[in-house]
Amino acid sequence: MNYSTRDLNKTVKFIIIHYTGMKSFKDAYKKLSHLESDVSCHYLISRKGIIFNLLSPNLKAWHAGESEWKNLKSLNDYSIGIELENKGHDHGYTPFTKEQYASLNKLISSLTFRYSLNPVNILGHSDISPNRKKDPGEFFEWEQIKSIVKVSKLKKLSLNGMLVKYGFSKKKITNYKRLCILAVKRKLGYKSIDNTISKSFIKDFNHFIK
Repeated sequence: MNYSTRDLNKTVKFIIIHYTGMKSFKDAYKKLSHLESDVSCHYLISRKGIIFNLLSPNLKAWHAGESEWKNLKSLNDYSIGIELENKGHDHGYTPFTKEQYASLNKLISSLTFRYSLNPVNILGHSDISPNRKKDPGEFFEWEQIKSIVKVSKLKKLSLNGMLVKYGFSKKKITNYKRLCILAVKRKLGYKSIDNTISKSFIKDFNHFIK
């Protein structure tokens, strides 16, 4: 089986967005839905915007892998995984479609209402596993997700303090600070992903974390 039962004491708190990272939709669907696979998700959205419900959100899908956010580890226990059809960085990464954003917004709206989720807990795979993952990547336009509210009030924090407030653990920052910064840049919608810590990046990050 490519899923588990969800512990009743571990409620859904997060939505994790991924890209499929495979050469075709057919390959992705087969991999994610096959019971003998080592990976699964709750929802898969094609480039045409068609939503495939592959697994009940009441079950634990195997989509997050080794992951951590704030004080929680193993995010499969607490999350719903949504895969967006996209070949990804290894097979020809391209921008996501307007149909995918439209369907994703509808799905997220339904899920946040159903599970009373905080919009700040809508995350990318690279947020919870910055040392392993890049998805959904720099082409994913977070500003298209209507449930996420960005605020403009600035607060004076060190870069490490900002990373902690965003959600990374101090241990993760110590071990993978560069990769954490790259994950943040993807979340902010930067198209050029590098290690530069500019004043504009600090300002953008400050705006984003409230």
